[in-house]
Amino acid sequence: MVWSPDQGLFAYSCGCVVVVEYLHTGCQRHLQGHSEEISCLAVTNDAQTVASAARDSNGSRSLICIWDVQTGACRKTISYHRGGVQSLTFSRDDRFFLSVGDFSDTEMALWSTKTFQMLSSVSLSGPIHDAAFSPSAASQLACVGSQGVYFCLMHNHGLDVDLKVQRVRAPAEVGDVELTALCYHTDSLLFTATNRGHVCVWDIETQHCFMTWEADEGEIGVLLCRGNRLLTGSNTRWLRLWGVEAVQGVKPQGKVSSQEDSGTMVVLEQEIMLDGTTISAAFDNTMDMGIVGTTVGTLWYINWSDSSSIRLVSGHKTKVNDVVFSPDESHFATCSEDGSVRVWSAPSNELVVQFQVLNQSSNCVCWSPASDKENACVAAGYSDGTLRIFRLSSSEMEIKLHPHHVAVTAVQYSADGHVILSAGKNGLVAVSSPVNGATIRVIRDHKGAPITTIQCVNEQCKNFGLEGNEMWLAASADRRVSVWAADWLKDKCDLLDWLTFPAPAYFEDGTPPPTLAAFCPSDPSLVVYTGYGVEKELSFYSLAKKQIIKKIAVPHWVTCFSLSSKSQLIAVGSKERVLKLIKSTSGKFQDFLQHSDLLQTCHFSPSGALLFTVAYNEILLWEVRGL
Repeated sequence: MVWSPDQGLFAYSCGCVVVVEYLHTGCQRHLQGHSEEISCLAVTNDAQTVASAARDSNGSRSLICIWDVQTGACRKTISYHRGGVQSLTFSRDDRFFLSVGDFSDTEMALWSTKTFQMLSSVSLSGPIHDAAFSPSAASQLACVGSQGVYFCLMHNHGLDVDLKVQRVRAPAEVGDVELTALCYHTDSLLFTATNRGHVCVWDIETQHCFMTWEADEGEIGVLLCRGNRLLTGSNTRWLRLWGVEAVQGVKPQGKVSSQEDSGTMVVLEQEIMLDGTTISAAFDNTMDMGIVGTTVGTLWYINWSDSSSIRLVSGHKTKVNDVVFSPDESHFATCSEDGSVRVWSAPSNELVVQFQVLNQSSNCVCWSPASDKENACVAAGYSDGTLRIFRLSSSEMEIKLHPHHVAVTAVQYSADGHVILSAGKNGLVAVSSPVNGATIRVIRDHKGAPITTIQCVNEQCKNFGLEGNEMWLAASADRRVSVWAADWLKDKCDLLDWLTFPAPAYFEDGTPPPTLAAFCPSDPSLVVYTGYGVEKELSFYSLAKKQIIKKIAVPHWVTCFSLSSKSQLIAVGSKERVLKLIKSTSGKFQDFLQHSDLLQTCHFSPSGALLFTVAYNEILLWEVRGL
């Protein structure tokens, strides 16, 4: 994450996309040029240029993109580091740009920002964790890593630049440590942090550490200095603000002194506990307010003057298993392997409420059909076989059901909302009452094969010779789909059709593609199916004619799909990270390559105007404009 308070630029990475967000309006701009997850960002001091780095998808050298903030255009791409890129930073005068390789390629490269030609490179003795230019001396920079601190000087020879590097080990007083972060303080001092919570103070001229103190109990990953205030952020979740004015008065002695020995009071002014390890921070010139990013996917606005912290951006740390819009599209719900179910408001995308279940994975989520806000509920299925129904108006759990002894793999309210259908990993489908939690019936037809999909629709079933006012289907991993006619108020549920799709033996790596099925929104008598088979395709099965009436070939095995209620559009995701939008009537399609991992979930909104796609923990929301 980078933030320039004077210019109002705020940018962060989401997978392989750089998101530029305008905080006063909430609008976003997306910079797309990477195919893998972005490892670091940097911004020039004039906030006109952003640099981003990510590995290349074909395993070759990492790609560094240089972006023009005003236009969103990629001005230049650089490929140099053989491994990942650990750090990017611009010099204070924006003339130079530094890139540092990760543990697999411990090389530091210096570039001109005028041409983005490389001026010099140095191979260092061990992995580097952080690097910075001096704020005042144009020719000085430093970096820290497992082997200590590296003091670097730039020597200009006409157009050429030499980098002179001097390595100094961490002081013995802090033990066997790695240096994990650094920042400059005034012209003459450098702060470095360790993986055991120390802060070391160095005299730049003598390259000597003259003072240490224990600022944290864990690894400090972020150090930031503004004036006489120092920020430390660590993996203990503590964000701490220190007053370090007195450090300037310490006379460097022959030995390293601790804070107590020197009689110098480094003052802990304030501290805030966040929701995860601090990995990025940017503050204004007085260190009064700033933005901090954590490993949980949260970006916090921090205001030290009133000790407040506000979530600017939230996300899931672990794999997102499901995302679905409410019927009126005013909210959407997500669920994750970390056991959380989160409800967000639309279109602001702000987190409204989070329901957390410890030591469980939340595998699936759905909304109740109720349209009024007072009765709106979300139901989620968990890895311990339970369902939990949460009411939005009270932000509390309404009821907990336990219809399964194995993990729940799919959950759906019936179209009228009278019952809730859930499926277990063992193929059993339970029909339960959302009012008292009782299991009304268990359907065993798919026993032995995990259910991948359940869907319910309003449809008069007399057209098919059965009694019922809604249909529902279940698809299981053994490529079978059952379609049912139901009238839940009369306790009627009859099998309408049973589809089995043949397939050859599966010899590829990993698990076969999932079995997926859905009713066609414009005509529920059509079921769209895809799964592992002889061909990679979407099949349209007519319940009235009892046969497949149409097929659409696709280039990859489908990992997720969703059917839009308008324009006959089908969204298809694949392991190849491609989102394909297909017009089912014509076969016309368009590909989108914005994700940095395989697509596991996609869902159109009820109106079809919006589309969610998910790859691991990246959630992208698309505006659907048709083909």
